[in-house]
Amino acid sequence: MAEATDDVLLLELRRGDAAALRAAYRRYQPRLFSYLARLAGEREAAQDLSSETWCRAVAKLHTLRADSQLLPWLFTIARNLFFSWCRWRSRDAHYLNELGRLQVISAPPPTPLETTQRSEQQALLEAALGSLPGIYREAVILVGIEGLSYEQAAQVAGIRIDAARQRFSRGLRLLRESVDLAGMPLNGGGAS
Repeated sequence: MAEATDDVLLLELRRGDAAALRAAYRRYQPRLFSYLARLAGEREAAQDLSSETWCRAVAKLHTLRADSQLLPWLFTIARNLFFSWCRWRSRDAHYLNELGRLQVISAPPPTPLETTQRSEQQALLEAALGSLPGIYREAVILVGIEGLSYEQAAQVAGIRIDAARQRFSRGLRLLRESVDLAGMPLNGGGAS
């Protein structure tokens, strides 16, 4: 099952095949986690959101049409969960602020191993990505890093294909203004 095409994998998933689910998880979990980690900026949140993405996907497999594309469908679930998480986080912060108990929670410092593993270029790219407005950051992550086509990115974001192209182009331009992208791990524009 590990070598199955997405079409075969989708067919087996719709039939409820547990091996197909394991294969889909192995194939797409790293990309989902990476997408969510870059959007959320927090490892723990990304882990929780990616776990919830798989739970929701399993619960909704029966709703998938035979002509669906699995990866954009998973990214759409992850994106919707991320925005829900943002809304709840905002409400929680507002509530805590009203109670006068707002605490600044910072991410734990990276371990020495994590620090040495991360290249200077990757760190620059992540910082530049983090400074982009959300719609452009999402487009660059989906198209430039995750390698989705403009059509797939538009499907995930719920926008038109030309809007996805425009957001990616503007996001890439903003990245270039803040950091030299030569040699950076970007896939370029997704073919449509």
